[in-house]
Amino acid sequence: MGPVLLLLFISSICYLFWMQRKQDERAFVIARQLCQQQQLQLLDCGRSGHSIRKVDGRLRFITVYQVDFSGDGESRYQAELLLSGMRLAAFNLPAQRIN
Repeated sequence: MGPVLLLLFISSICYLFWMQRKQDERAFVIARQLCQQQQLQLLDCGRSGHSIRKVDGRLRFITVYQVDFSGDGESRYQAELLLSGMRLAAFNLPAQRIN
């Protein structure tokens, strides 16, 4: 029974790692699309953590991404991208200078 549990544990870790990588790739695609819609230059997108938040009145497990962008090519601003699974939960864009 011990080797079976160990194999199950290792398989679960690998699956979670693989799903997190897919979610990271999805977050980058969404961030690029949102920046293009707002006519912003995407500089960087990285995972900053996980949390449990209320989204649409329900508690959800959220992955938080920090998106760095520029509106004028000189300054750097940070937005927050929230994903619930592979779906966009919120995109919090701060006020920025636009040329």
